[in-house]
Amino acid sequence: MAKHVIFSRNVNNSALSTERIQQLAPAAFSTTKADRLTDRYVSLNTSDIITVMQDYGYAPVQAAQKRSRKNNPAHSGHMVAFAKTWDIDFGTADIRPEIILYNSHDGTGSVRLYAGCFRFICDNGLIAGDGFQSRIYHSKALSGFEEMLRNTVATLPTMMERLERLRGVTLDPHRSILMAKRGVETRWDMLEQQTNGVYATFQTVADVLKFHRHQDNYMDAFTVFNRIQEGVIRGNAFVKSLSDKHPNGVTRKARPVSSVRENIRINSELWDIAEDIAFA
Repeated sequence: MAKHVIFSRNVNNSALSTERIQQLAPAAFSTTKADRLTDRYVSLNTSDIITVMQDYGYAPVQAAQKRSRKNNPAHSGHMVAFAKTWDIDFGTADIRPEIILYNSHDGTGSVRLYAGCFRFICDNGLIAGDGFQSRIYHSKALSGFEEMLRNTVATLPTMMERLERLRGVTLDPHRSILMAKRGVETRWDMLEQQTNGVYATFQTVADVLKFHRHQDNYMDAFTVFNRIQEGVIRGNAFVKSLSDKHPNGVTRKARPVSSVRENIRINSELWDIAEDIAFA
């Protein structure tokens, strides 16, 4: 399995083979469920969903799985991102719309679909926020999933329009710093107390605003949002860790987000923050 979600794609961003998905997210091909679940729990298996997605012209381009020490890895939460086959083979845009599936076979949640996109220049997978997410319970048949899929596909043009609106908004320094502060707070609390833990500081806020390629040296809301997302998700920032041994804190480089569920949560919250500040 991939160590981090950000390493769960092919290098050339092509479609994943069945064998590659099995390496990255073996739970996607599980046909069993957690032992504690009764016969009333009917699983919507990800392998069947992948077939439905392919029937609708979408191929898997990313797969990742939650690491679990306690539960059977065959039932763990996992994600698979899909892109239109035409966009994979012939697309020339710098941003590709995608649909992100989250599923598990441990009885902890429903099947979820998210509208998202992939930005090639920085290998950033973005997930849209409020209004671009849907879910279906495992008791529903695949026909119910197909309806949810059609509804999600219908939101993709709106999502891309909102993305272009973000590109059309120029942020002043105050709003860019506010976006960065709220962005880091999706993952860390700001250092305002002296209890043990990992905290963001004003250095963290400044770090996630830095650009790492000349194409990101712009102040439109979408580019600033991308820089913040990359910094928060990939850990391109310094945080402060407080412990009994170091009560005054030790500054260290943040680790990348390795949790599939946290990756989805943070991504969608960052999108909502970007829109809230850009369109306020």
